[in-house]
Amino acid sequence: MYDMNSIGSGVHERTPISARAAAASLQQPRSHFKQTPSNTRRQQHQDNASIQNASQNSTHSDDELGRLVSPPKKNRCTLPVASFSLVVVAVALIVTWQVFPTEEIVVKFLPKFESPASPYMGEEAPGTATSDNDQNNGDGGIDIDIPLENEVPISDATSVPSFMKCPIDSDELCCNGSPQNCELKVNETMFATLHNAMSTEEGDFTFGFNHYKTLEKAMVAGYRGINLDVCNCNGKVQFCHNVCDYGERVPQEVFTNVVNFLKEYPSEVIILIFQATTEKGQIVWNDLYDEMKQVEDFEDMLYVHQGEGKEWPLMGDLVKSNKRIVTFYFNGGTCTDDICPEPFLPFFKYTAETEYQSANLDELRNIQYSCQLTRGPVSVFKC
Repeated sequence: MYDMNSIGSGVHERTPISARAAAASLQQPRSHFKQTPSNTRRQQHQDNASIQNASQNSTHSDDELGRLVSPPKKNRCTLPVASFSLVVVAVALIVTWQVFPTEEIVVKFLPKFESPASPYMGEEAPGTATSDNDQNNGDGGIDIDIPLENEVPISDATSVPSFMKCPIDSDELCCNGSPQNCELKVNETMFATLHNAMSTEEGDFTFGFNHYKTLEKAMVAGYRGINLDVCNCNGKVQFCHNVCDYGERVPQEVFTNVVNFLKEYPSEVIILIFQATTEKGQIVWNDLYDEMKQVEDFEDMLYVHQGEGKEWPLMGDLVKSNKRIVTFYFNGGTCTDDICPEPFLPFFKYTAETEYQSANLDELRNIQYSCQLTRGPVSVFKC
């Protein structure tokens, strides 16, 4: 049995009472309920106190009853649910990357440069046709096979790029496209250089590749400086762009292709610039040198500098001696017993860097900006 009492603003509390107490209260004589002013106030005070205590007891009892009756809430974020959610998000990102025209949007915001007054229209320039077959397929550009792992690229040794001014059927010495370059020292010569040369779309680099065409095609097109990021991928030396799983080039494959290129173009000198990437493990330069020694004729073509502060040789001397590969390294890495391979030169002891990028052609023409040295022995160089 419950006694319903009204409290305050009309909220009702149910106070449990015993059946015996209820019957006793009904048997009380009416005179017992006669009220005087003092009795009334005393009775109201007692009634209010008992109601308050009963309400507290009732609330406590209801809370305990709720905990006993209601089951505990389950954690719905289980491992299978979380894994499924991650898979859905990953699939959505991949689909967006493949379908959404991200590249077209990015191109709109890239800096625009004026077209040159005399654009290069050589045989290997993209969009030009050099034969009937080229005209038929409409592709143009450089046409050499993309090398597979440890496979030698096929190219036409008789196809000389038109920008090269080396005399044909002549014994005159020629260096990097011109006889005039042979009288220049190595540090007086400009080398068109390919940053992150291994990171290409054709080389199956999945995310964030830097170039569309392979470094082999870049050499045919005229690039003579090749920058390569060196990674430790599961204990193996590879060329990657920070992350091994998103694209790799095998060193022996690259070195084989460099040697084959130099054999086909005996007037050319190549600069190799190795950058250590140590996120996945330490780089030991002697390990990379061991990869070079596995490639026939590569080690024989390596130039060994006489030491810091010594004069650089003439380009013509490198061509005549067939020491046509100059190697640098930077960004860390170690050497076995602190003894680095003799041909390996610390990059920023011999070179300096200018501004990393220019927003437009005016910034390039602004010598104070574009020629400002930002890294390396700045005090040694004058722009």
